Amino acid sequence: MKKRLLAATALALAAGSIAAGCGGGNDTTTVSGASGATGAQGAPLTKDAFLAKANEICKQGNQSINQAGQQFFKSLGLSQNQQPTSDQIQQFANQTAIPNIEAQITAIEALPAPSGDEDQVNAITDSAQQALDKLKADPSLLAGNSSNDPFADVDKLAKQYGLDECAN
Repeated sequence: MKKRLLAATALALAAGSIAAGCGGGNDTTTVSGASGATGAQGAPLTKDAFLAKANEICKQGNQSINQAGQQFFKSLGLSQNQQPTSDQIQQFANQTAIPNIEAQITAIEALPAPSGDEDQVNAITDSAQQALDKLKADPSLLAGNSSNDPFADVDKLAKQYGLDECAN
């Protein structure tokens, strides 16, 4: 779900700007569709409707974090080959990436899962929350490589289910 975030940060580290991402904006985060609810409400959605809504949540989050990342890393005045410090990465993670990812998870959890797919959807959001908890505990993972991507498992689950925007 957050592979694009990690790839984006790696690009930012290598090129001084973010080229792709997953969520975030300034010091506050809003993801369209986030209701703040802790569980799905209403009648179950069809799988197509669920995928469309969840993928849109991730797409908007990706665009938001991409834009915020570009602005943040540009504001640091780093040259193209200069890497941000661990404190700068931690600041971006805590102020932008983590709140946005959390908002995406909450928004997807608030969607009524398709009938019969509740366990699969819960497995995806639970895995995403576990990965986010790892990132909260160690924001430096944001700058890591794919071998220590805390979102690798959720990416696989999301992709298998059809949440392509959330799996990139």
